Amino acid sequence: MIYNLLKRSAFLIFLVYFFIISIYFICWETSLVFQLNETITDEIRDKVDLENQNAQKNLIKKYEPVSLVRLLDEKNQNAENQFGLEIGSDLVIHTEYNTVIEKHLKGKRILFIGDSLTRYQYINLVYFLATGRWSSPVPRNEIEREHKSWNNFYNTTTNRNKNEICDCYRGDSLQSIVENRYFTIHNISIMYMQYFNPTNGIKFHEHKYLNFECLHENSGKKCQQGCQAGECMQEIGPFISSRPLIATGVVSDIVSRLCPTDIVVNIGLHGGGIDNLKIAEEIGLVFRNELKDDLSNISLHWKMTTQVLGNNQSIITYNAEMKGANFLKQKYGWNVFDTWILTHGLSSHPLAYWDEKHFVPFVYQYLNRFLILHFKNQ
Repeated sequence: MIYNLLKRSAFLIFLVYFFIISIYFICWETSLVFQLNETITDEIRDKVDLENQNAQKNLIKKYEPVSLVRLLDEKNQNAENQFGLEIGSDLVIHTEYNTVIEKHLKGKRILFIGDSLTRYQYINLVYFLATGRWSSPVPRNEIEREHKSWNNFYNTTTNRNKNEICDCYRGDSLQSIVENRYFTIHNISIMYMQYFNPTNGIKFHEHKYLNFECLHENSGKKCQQGCQAGECMQEIGPFISSRPLIATGVVSDIVSRLCPTDIVVNIGLHGGGIDNLKIAEEIGLVFRNELKDDLSNISLHWKMTTQVLGNNQSIITYNAEMKGANFLKQKYGWNVFDTWILTHGLSSHPLAYWDEKHFVPFVYQYLNRFLILHFKNQ
């Protein structure tokens, strides 16, 4: 009897031991799978659009004259001046200017469409083309808050950019703001059309402001001379249009009038961005359908939203926008200019920003050097 009891006890102990071992292996395997999944997720997260990222990284390695992040890591209060010094002397900048004017952007008519993130990059590029210098005096072109008022900002930047017309007015709300800029030098035209989101739409005052012949410096026409920057509403009257970019007729009636060779679009701060694939589809369709025959002569570019200060912009947000950008690229032949890749390393460096979303001038210089290469390498 004792023998049978011991035998049963041993069997029960064996069963308990077997159960414990089984649980251990199940947990170990689950943990392994979980870790593997985490590793795969991390790899996917780190390799979003790997081909595009590698292309940008190769550009950085090839062209970046100094590491912005290194200067900022050193908490260099003179990072902006140091960046300028390490780029080279005035002679080098002058040589670069001639190369940009005579080679890289020759014959280009570039239309930027977007909000303030795009505005300041446009202004930085145009000032360089107008003066041969990247940095302006104080109040600086790319920092609106250094100017006394919006009208002062419009007038100062327009006067500095010389051959620029600013169809500009700013009321108390997004709905009452218009800012369309037109710049020409030699055989290059750079234009900016403000667009916040579908609700606020594309706004302008008269079709004459959208006539390429009026903008061409050799045309002899003076269509844009009557409107002082910031005063356009008072002189011309209410807006002719306030429609979403994706509304029927906006691209054919407005955009195509400027005869662009390249259109650079970003909608990132105020909603209506291509992180929503439905909007990406609508944007792709409207540009394809309304540009029609002109599309073979126009390159379309989606400019990714730049990194904000701090950790407010997660990799998830980037992934969603990149998914929309890749959709435009694969289905409609758009190019992707990934400014997030170029700026995400600056997120913990307040010296690179003048507020949560906007950069100090030398970062826009950095972005524009890559934009010029982006056009050159198409």
